[in-house]
Amino acid sequence: MKNSQNQQNQPQIFVCGHRNPDIDSIAGAVALAELRRRQGYKNIKAICPGILPDRAAYLLNRFNISAPTSRNDLYVRVRDIMEDVPVITSGCTLFDAVGALRESGFPRLPVVDHSGKFLGMLSGMALLTNLLSIGNDAGSSLTGRRIKTSISLINQVLSGEILTVKESDRHQTFEVYVAAMSPDVFDEHLPDNNHELAMIVGDRPDIHLKSISRKLRLMIITGNRPVDPWVLEGARNEGVSIIQTKLDSASVIRRLKFSVPVELSDFPKEDLILAPRDRMTEIKHRALNHPEDVIPVVDDEKLSGVVLKRIFNAPPPFRMILIDHNEPEQSLPGVAELPVIEVVDHHRIGMNPTAQPIKFTGDVVGSSCTLVASMYRAAGESLNADMAGLLLGGIISDTLQLKSPTTADLDFRMAEWLEKISGVKGEDLMTELMKIDSALAAKSPEDVISGDRKDYVDGKFRFALAQVEESDLELLHDRHDELVELMQQKLKTDQLDFFGLLVTDAVRGNSELLVCGSHEIVSSLPYDKIGDDLYALPGVLSRKKQLLPQMLAITASLQW
Repeated sequence: MKNSQNQQNQPQIFVCGHRNPDIDSIAGAVALAELRRRQGYKNIKAICPGILPDRAAYLLNRFNISAPTSRNDLYVRVRDIMEDVPVITSGCTLFDAVGALRESGFPRLPVVDHSGKFLGMLSGMALLTNLLSIGNDAGSSLTGRRIKTSISLINQVLSGEILTVKESDRHQTFEVYVAAMSPDVFDEHLPDNNHELAMIVGDRPDIHLKSISRKLRLMIITGNRPVDPWVLEGARNEGVSIIQTKLDSASVIRRLKFSVPVELSDFPKEDLILAPRDRMTEIKHRALNHPEDVIPVVDDEKLSGVVLKRIFNAPPPFRMILIDHNEPEQSLPGVAELPVIEVVDHHRIGMNPTAQPIKFTGDVVGSSCTLVASMYRAAGESLNADMAGLLLGGIISDTLQLKSPTTADLDFRMAEWLEKISGVKGEDLMTELMKIDSALAAKSPEDVISGDRKDYVDGKFRFALAQVEESDLELLHDRHDELVELMQQKLKTDQLDFFGLLVTDAVRGNSELLVCGSHEIVSSLPYDKIGDDLYALPGVLSRKKQLLPQMLAITASLQW
């Protein structure tokens, strides 16, 4: 079983860019996580929302930096909040199980077999139910004579010594009697099934002989009384097992009931068993209304851990640092459930209010990596060549080799600084990245329109803008029909009013926009139409600074 985050007393901090990540968001997240780690943040790591893009993967590999872990959502799941508790394993006696329960301090503990299969939950109440279950002296409950256990387990709970034995580990049913009668009436009080009889007797050689002659299954001699050698010899010859214990008869009777292996206990039916992938928000109400404070977590019949009810009153086990975005719609699903403690971004501010003040780093620059690089410099933290190269790749990719209208003076200064540290020219790095396979030439329509997609909400309108970089815009014309067909599907499934795919030729400084959606939005586009659903955008390179403001102006004008 795994340790939960709350056991570590340090919440997990994720540094995460926007969904459908690009190089800037991935590189910025990795570098920012490293900076904060140096500054004392523990248990922090960068994550990749979804699949790592090919160009980002190339850049990380080129600079010998491990790729961040991919996640598809940020929902807190049972596996994130479950805890380890002591586990009672099959073969353990109820006597030892009671001791484990008492020492643990928990009201109940899980019971598993030797393969880890979950058998049930053992609690003081469950034990009491077993001990007080309705039955009679002939019954098989723990209140009757009959117990199912083995000689070795009986010896264990009696802290005894086995003097003679036959099949010590075989589980069988024993029918327990105390030799309080005289030898003359001994046989009258015993049933005929000698192979099940267990006799409790003290220093009474006459009863010892009677037990051997009856070939009883087990004789328990109390008070550590000596046993005559000829009794032992007779027991060996007749296959009678003998246990000697220092306990008195009353204590032996009480302990025998606890020699039963725990797996044979009657576990109460579990009304709530959780799975590791269950979402915390979906099971919270049921868990809080459950009568038990310790709830088992089971995966494929195997025990994974437990959830303690008190965890639902604790803060979530994750904290978020958002980079290259701040709007919830652009982040991974589940982010709304988590506290955001920092934002590093160069886009418009559209985030939800926070309960506590947070660190916010924002500026009008072309790349989030520019902000991260300047944070290193301002903090006096050194950058090695590889991390500098990674940040440089983020800057030149997001600013289209410093040609995008979003490019600011700080982008130029940070790029020059990073070039000196990394020993790599930004122009050369951009050339390398452009050689990575073309999205329009090699990828599916889904990958093309979802690879770098951002969703926006403005009043009553919801729209998506995707962007790909290509050196040959003819590829867009060749794949026009299949792309439009998929975009129209997305309008319905994602409940969008408009979908635009911006295909940018950074070398020539032009873009083309493939559109579908609301007629009133499409008809308001201020661009020259060059084909079905296709518009020319000369000089437009930036989705954020050039296309998005135009779209927001259109949606604002159509609100009423």
